[in-house]
Amino acid sequence: MQFTEILFAIFMLTVFVLYWLLLRSRVKTQNMLLLAASYFFYGWWDWRFLGLIILTTATTYLTGLFAARRYGRVLTALNIVFNIGILIVFKYLNFFSENLQRLLSVFGWNLDWFTIDVLLPVGISFYTFQAIAYSVDVYKGRAAVCTNPVTFATFIAYFPQLVAGPIERASQLLPQIANARQWNRAMASSGLRLILFGLMKKLCVADMLALYSDRIYAQIPGNPILVLLGGIVFSIEIYCDFSAYSEIARGVSRLLGIELMANFRFPYFSRNILEFWQRWHISLMLWFRDYLYIPLGGNRRGHTRAMWNTVLVFVVSGIWHGAAWNFIIWGIYWAAVYVAAKTLLHMRRPSGSATARDLPSIILTFGIVAFGFYLFRCSEWSQLAAGFSGIWIYLLVFGVLWLIATFICRKGWLRPTVAGLAVAAIIAIAFIGFRNWLYLLKIWWMLPAAVVMVTEWKCRAMDYPLERFGRGPRARIAYYWLCMGCIIISEPVEMTFIYFQF
Repeated sequence: MQFTEILFAIFMLTVFVLYWLLLRSRVKTQNMLLLAASYFFYGWWDWRFLGLIILTTATTYLTGLFAARRYGRVLTALNIVFNIGILIVFKYLNFFSENLQRLLSVFGWNLDWFTIDVLLPVGISFYTFQAIAYSVDVYKGRAAVCTNPVTFATFIAYFPQLVAGPIERASQLLPQIANARQWNRAMASSGLRLILFGLMKKLCVADMLALYSDRIYAQIPGNPILVLLGGIVFSIEIYCDFSAYSEIARGVSRLLGIELMANFRFPYFSRNILEFWQRWHISLMLWFRDYLYIPLGGNRRGHTRAMWNTVLVFVVSGIWHGAAWNFIIWGIYWAAVYVAAKTLLHMRRPSGSATARDLPSIILTFGIVAFGFYLFRCSEWSQLAAGFSGIWIYLLVFGVLWLIATFICRKGWLRPTVAGLAVAAIIAIAFIGFRNWLYLLKIWWMLPAAVVMVTEWKCRAMDYPLERFGRGPRARIAYYWLCMGCIIISEPVEMTFIYFQF
């Protein structure tokens, strides 16, 4: 059951009516409803997955109860090892066993190695990390112990963020679940705006680009132009897909009176890669900072140790995304780029939000990100090899774009240039439509893509898109109808949310 399906709309409407009309001001029964709805939602994917999440919930709950008592440290460590063990078995066991078998075969040792054909449980990486964070926070005294089993189970299985995050902290989400919620019209209204914007971004942009991406990566080896297009297209696709899910999740949760953290803050308007990693998949990067980087010593043990800790964080982040070499190589790539930026270039995170004069640095940053996502998307060694041999095209194209943008900004020609490009695009689309209206239908997604880009640029100083929509009622209604119109006429591609695999 995906957020973009009619079935989910019926499910959510049922939960909403029961939650606010029949169980209003009854927090215990509201939580029972949320827990039942969450297990139903998760079991809809595969009922067998429920056993794992209930097991994780039970062990983490019991560990929390005994964390402050004797042997609390040992129990916490055992719970962490147990949950990581489950993650390894279901997500990484086959990867490790197959690669070990290949390594041994190099030395002539042909072993009849076994593999377990298991289906990867949806969202296991997210709720496992959330459970581990709770165990550590309770042991460290950063979060209060939850003694109510229904409240705690709801915290782990809360359906808006269950299968693809954000990874919430106990100190942030648990009190909202434990305490009574009151209907807030402004909160619900902003939630509906987030849902509408997220649906348009997912259905009208991400799903359309997924079709192009599949075709590009099927033809890449030997063609540097496709290497360039593959990185750019997939970068936009994965952002629109994952950020759309986060926005819909946050909007659905706001309809229930519960606030989730922002998982993306317009990362493609970042002015350097340090800022990018402050804005991309925020909940995961904060998790790695607090539960891996800082426990390893952070930057307290000298510059060299801090750099090695950074490298480890990015490599583990790559492994977290999937059991495949392309994810590991992606992590190594980012470790090298990040360490080089801080060590060689002495890069610092810029303050405030981006302006039009930051366009050159935004372009350069996006080029680095796009090549990284090219590596992330590769499923074959030939594609990875083509990427490294064709990296020059990224240096050339984004270098030229950086020079042009720098010249335009220094001359003060930015607005006339943007206006000219917009007029040229309209003329080109009109010409294409006149010559071949069938082809025009294939590129209609550029309209919602432009709406998304302009909206996010206007909202770049906010916490999330459309946080404040201060224009008059006519402008708001016109905007809503534009979004709904794009969704209605969108091609029913029905692509699964990309981060459900992690």
